[in-house]
Amino acid sequence: MTLLRHKCISVLRTKFPATLHGCDDLLSSGYKYASSTVVRAIPLARETNVPEILPWAFYISTNISTDTLLDDPVLSWRDKALCLAGKQKLWEMQKTLTHRFLFEFAKAPGCILSCQPRVPQTPMTWRRTEELRENPHPLNEFDEWESLKLCPKCLDFTQLQHQKGRDQVWKELPRIFLLGSWDEIEKEQSR
Repeated sequence: MTLLRHKCISVLRTKFPATLHGCDDLLSSGYKYASSTVVRAIPLARETNVPEILPWAFYISTNISTDTLLDDPVLSWRDKALCLAGKQKLWEMQKTLTHRFLFEFAKAPGCILSCQPRVPQTPMTWRRTEELRENPHPLNEFDEWESLKLCPKCLDFTQLQHQKGRDQVWKELPRIFLLGSWDEIEKEQSR
């Protein structure tokens, strides 16, 4: 039974990673979740003591429309509330940590092209901002660096800040959904 349990957990980990590297691999694969799969994973993880898949399952659940989430009969009201509150927290982290440069650009020390005025060439329109607010995804790697038309120093600086923000969001992901820390999750699962 233990071997079968570990095999099942291994399968779940492929779609619900517990590391940022696993998250990046999954995102680059282009895998698309069915909302019913995600919401079923949350109670399954709780019932079978596999909490390491919960942070990612909750993260993905924040991209389910509010009406669909609230109408879902599988999730408890507490888990629905965690998803909705998490959505707001993730949006704030996207604006202030991972994608801050799109909202509030800061040029690098030693900028050689006065880059700040050049960033509005890819403005955050009201519509795009609203889409991001409704479906926050702060762990998504920004890949339109050339469109920003930054000098090499500002580009390196901005990419570094973006990656540091992603690392911080990943570290905080369990806390966003009141699950403790990654270390606490690991200890709980190994009981």
